[in-house]
Amino acid sequence: MMTCHANQTMGVLALVLGIWATTAIADNRSDFDQAYATYNQYVTANETELALSAAKDSLRYGTKVFGKSHVNTANLAINYAKLLNDTGDHKQARKALKDKLTILEERYGSEASKLVPMVIELARSAKKPVDAFEYLRRAGDLANGYEDDLIEAQKNFDIMVILLGWGGASLTEPFVDRAHEIYSEKLQPTDFRLGLMSYHKARWAMMKGQYEDAPGYLQEALTALKSPVGQPLEDLERTIRMQLVEVHERLKQPQVATENLLVLGAKGVWSNPAEPVFKTEADLPVELVKQRLEGDVVMSFTVDEQGFVVNPSVLESNQETLDEAALTMVQRFRYAPRFIDGRAVSTDGVKYTASFEPSAAPQSVATTGKLTRPAIREMMMPDRNDTSQCFDGGLGSAAKSCNDLPSFK
Repeated sequence: MMTCHANQTMGVLALVLGIWATTAIADNRSDFDQAYATYNQYVTANETELALSAAKDSLRYGTKVFGKSHVNTANLAINYAKLLNDTGDHKQARKALKDKLTILEERYGSEASKLVPMVIELARSAKKPVDAFEYLRRAGDLANGYEDDLIEAQKNFDIMVILLGWGGASLTEPFVDRAHEIYSEKLQPTDFRLGLMSYHKARWAMMKGQYEDAPGYLQEALTALKSPVGQPLEDLERTIRMQLVEVHERLKQPQVATENLLVLGAKGVWSNPAEPVFKTEADLPVELVKQRLEGDVVMSFTVDEQGFVVNPSVLESNQETLDEAALTMVQRFRYAPRFIDGRAVSTDGVKYTASFEPSAAPQSVATTGKLTRPAIREMMMPDRNDTSQCFDGGLGSAAKSCNDLPSFK
């Protein structure tokens, strides 16, 4: 009788524990669904701090629902780490991502494109610049595995933006090249994405001194990023036209440069002293360079209807030895001419101060790159949309991609 009673007691206990476990799982699942829905809501509304808290809760409850080693948990960690990196908490992002890459590699393989979002966030949170760049380079290679080339292009674009935010412009070339190659094949000439990458292709050509290649890319950029007819000149078009002026001046094509200067002048606001759109450094004789002279030369001149400098003269100088070089230099400048009643006019009394000081030898493109922490919320942030499937089924209303979120900038 005692044995029977004990068995009955154990059976009741097991039933109670089973009911408790089921209830706990259901509670965790309910908490997860609510936290994840809240996370989506705040991300959509661009409420970063609130989204961060909800992402943390989603990861905490999701870990209980799926387990520490589940792919869903790894992807939830990506969402949390993205927001941590956005807000500059890179240490906590590293902690959230610890060992999560291994989970995805074991599930999908070490060469799978599904690893890209994880690898990018590992790069953004890395302690050492060299590690960050290695992660980004791996992400670029892995992105080649996307079936949709446009997704691969977007990832290369994202990597470029991250590097620019870190001050690593000289490291962006392979990512710029690949994104531009795909966009050129897949997109219409007026597509904004193609315009941006064409601009960066032009910048790379200019950085390498290949000015003859830059006009074509800049014209592609202008086609895509031109301001609407009848609207004020937007910053993107202004920047492109300024680059076109520089390129054509360096290619000894001043009349083509004039066409862009006239557009800049017609849609700009004249100020005096005006800032030159194109300027060069002074060509100092060797003996003056050796003397390492310092000084300021204030000049006055006329900017004519086409933006050329006419009749420069020295108003003030504290180093007369430099006057001739300053006058020769300013004659090569180009300005956006002043417009009155829709017509370009000549403007007298424009002033410019040339400041001379000993300078160090310029760095080459190959040595100018550096990696520092990016400023929060750059003008162009990486796309938040992704095709990585977060949930592996059995989630009912929550069965969606963890990273398939609205883009926020």
